[in-house]
Amino acid sequence: MPIIGALARIELEDEAATRVLLNEIEGVSTFDLEGEGKVGLLIESSDLDAGHALITHILPQVPGVMGLWPVFVNNEDGLEDEGPRDCGSGGDDRHGG
Repeated sequence: MPIIGALARIELEDEAATRVLLNEIEGVSTFDLEGEGKVGLLIESSDLDAGHALITHILPQVPGVMGLWPVFVNNEDGLEDEGPRDCGSGGDDRHGG
């Protein structure tokens, strides 16, 4: 289950109502951040596609939300089945590859 942390900018005059609406969305909970008009979001979704849909289609439509930026993603469950990854160093010695 992916866990996504995001920053939302919300309208000051609707802050309380916007927080209530955000918390009513399944898998979304809010937390306080410093600064007026800023709210943190913890988003838990069934997979990355569902989390992406929340961030790009659902949450921006909530009245009072002016912008939304994902800042953290943890998808450990999905990594276990993928095996080793090639980071694509391409032999570039400047980056240790």
